[in-house]
Order: sequence, then C-alpha cells, then structure tokens
Amino acid sequence: MALRLFEINIVPSLLQTPTYARAYQEARVRRGRATQHQAEERLTMLLHRQQRIHRHPAPRIHAVIDEGCLHRTIGGRDVLVEQRLYLEELTTHPQFVIQVSPFSLGEDRPFAHPITLLTMPNRASVGYGEIQGRGFLQRDPEPLSEWAGEYDQLQVEALSRAASREFIRRGRRSFEHD
Repeated sequence: MALRLFEINIVPSLLQTPTYARAYQEARVRRGRATQHQAEERLTMLLHRQQRIHRHPAPRIHAVIDEGCLHRTIGGRDVLVEQRLYLEELTTHPQFVIQVSPFSLGEDRPFAHPITLLTMPNRASVGYGEIQGRGFLQRDPEPLSEWAGEYDQLQVEALSRAASREFIRRGRRSFEHD
C-alpha cells in the first residue's frame, strides 16, 4: 500500500505530533467549529490512524508539504519546533519520503487544495480531495490519472528529499534561537 499526500496549510495529519494535532483541534473548539467532545474524538481517531502506519508491513508514505505548513505557528513556537523535529526524524525512515514544495513554485504548483492518493496492494487507486469544509472521494480512473500525473510533476518540482530535510532543519533551528 502506498499513500501520496499533498497539504498546503498544515502538516498532514498522519505526520502531526500529538501536541500539534491537539493545538489544531483546540483552535477549532475556540472558533466554535467543533465541540470539545468532537475535538477529542478527532484526536483519538488521528492518533489511532498514526499507530496503524507504523505497523508491519508499513505503507509507503510520500508527502509533499507546501512551505507554508512549516511556517504556520500552530500551538506556539515550542510546538512548531517539536513538529519540525518529528518531521526531520521521519525523513530518516525508509517508509517515508517528505518533500517541501517551496513558495518559489508560485502558480506552477499543480494543486490548490490538499489531496491524497492511495494505491492498494492490488494496485487499485482511490483519491481524496478537500475544499473548504468538504471532502470528496475520487474513484474514476480518468481524474485519478490526471491527479497522479500532477502529483508526479509536483514531486519533480519540490525540493529533493535531502534538501527538504535540510530546509526543515534550518527552519527549526531559526525558531529555536528566536
């Protein structure tokens, strides 16, 4: 099984630390977008999903994250530093490929919204996209093929795996020294 993720505003949920995820969910409660109970349920579900990706056999996860995900201070400076440290750690695991889509891509970034492409062990594919407040599942081969091509282009245009790790590390160090 393989997952290909693209996120533009926050670190993809499967790659979030518990404190980062909690801060994000608590903000939804403060804004009136969720109850405390809903936020706790969401956090529990997320942490359960994260545990599943570390089981054997583990899925291969390729995440391209927009540079903005690394600058948005969710939960404060300490949470952001912890989150960046975690991303750095994940970049050392063979099951994870994490790349940064730099701001310099500008209008050439192919996606305007988060997407997930899932390839099952039997090679069947499914896609999931999100727009403001709505998610949709895509099973039609034609749009999925288009999404996969766009994702491939994004991978090529994003920073390399090593350059992304260094980008994340430099950003973390600058936050640590502020």
